[in-house]
Amino acid sequence: MKDPRRFLHNPTSQDPRRFLYNPTWGPITNDSRAHCREAYPNADKVLQHLADVDGPLKAVLNGPAELERLEVHGPKAEVDKLKKALSPLGCLFYVTEWGNRPSKPAMDNDTVCHLYPYFKLKQPEEFRNIWYKAFPETKANQEAEKSHQYAFSFEAKAGVASCRESYADAEGILLHLNNVDAPLKAALNGPSELLRLEVHGPMSELEKLKPALEPLGCQFFVAEWGFRSAVE
Repeated sequence: MKDPRRFLHNPTSQDPRRFLYNPTWGPITNDSRAHCREAYPNADKVLQHLADVDGPLKAVLNGPAELERLEVHGPKAEVDKLKKALSPLGCLFYVTEWGNRPSKPAMDNDTVCHLYPYFKLKQPEEFRNIWYKAFPETKANQEAEKSHQYAFSFEAKAGVASCRESYADAEGILLHLNNVDAPLKAALNGPSELLRLEVHGPMSELEKLKPALEPLGCQFFVAEWGFRSAVE
């Protein structure tokens, strides 16, 4: 089988229109899936990137891999601009309702750990209420948690919520989980159920998270290369 890494690994990829570009590979025990986490300031830059990588993307999909899942998360105004191009690919469109990115320097080698819980909503408004009320305290804890990103987005058709969060290391994730224990338990006690949980990051940090997250069915994706632009 061809290795899709050789099509995707482009060390000249870094440019100022990206916030984040970081392919990951996993789960740890079965290297059959890859995930590329990318972030851009607006829809126009997403479309520009898709045009730029048209060649390698077609090469990857012509044998080495197939597209399993595609998601876009962002403000509704920007997400709507992407529907024409991405709907034919089966993309799911998540609208971000609140969140933030603390100021951070650029990283030529992104070693940040990303935590992605997905929730199937049963009581959507109660779910929103629980987490929105918890957000001020989460923001207050971001320095201690070494947070790089925290944002809730919602996919209305599927009735799914996603929290995109990232931390400098495993210690930050574990501290955050301890800090949000009460709202998490409240959200899972009726308003929602945990649909999927993923962590992406360096192997050394993922190993530290396995005792806490494996019992939740978490999938662990190992980051191999990528960069992160500065957030002012």
